[in-house]
Amino acid sequence: MIRLNLSSPILLNKKFKAVRNGYDPLEVDIFFDKVILDYKTIESNALISKNEIDELKNQLEEYKAKNKQLEIENASFKSRLSNIKESDNVTKDNVALLKRINSLEKFIFEKGFDPSKIK
Repeated sequence: MIRLNLSSPILLNKKFKAVRNGYDPLEVDIFFDKVILDYKTIESNALISKNEIDELKNQLEEYKAKNKQLEIENASFKSRLSNIKESDNVTKDNVALLKRINSLEKFIFEKGFDPSKIK
């Protein structure tokens, strides 16, 4: 984090020693008024940045907790699905066979037989 050596109140209240052949006090005041405005902008941006950093840190912690929960759920699903064999994959042939069986069952049902009772 950036640490500033001065602040807008320090700049605003700064008093200089009077010297005989010094600078015009009004001109110095006008210049420092501009410096103070810039410094206030820098201070407000630093405060906003700190707030944003704190908010992002909080979000990061929330996402870490959510990620951990999702990893636990993922492990649970992996263990539940680990018993599925490669040969259990659905293929076009399997779908075609199921459609054919369905149509034959409908045909048998239309002829007056209950397909679920046929052994």
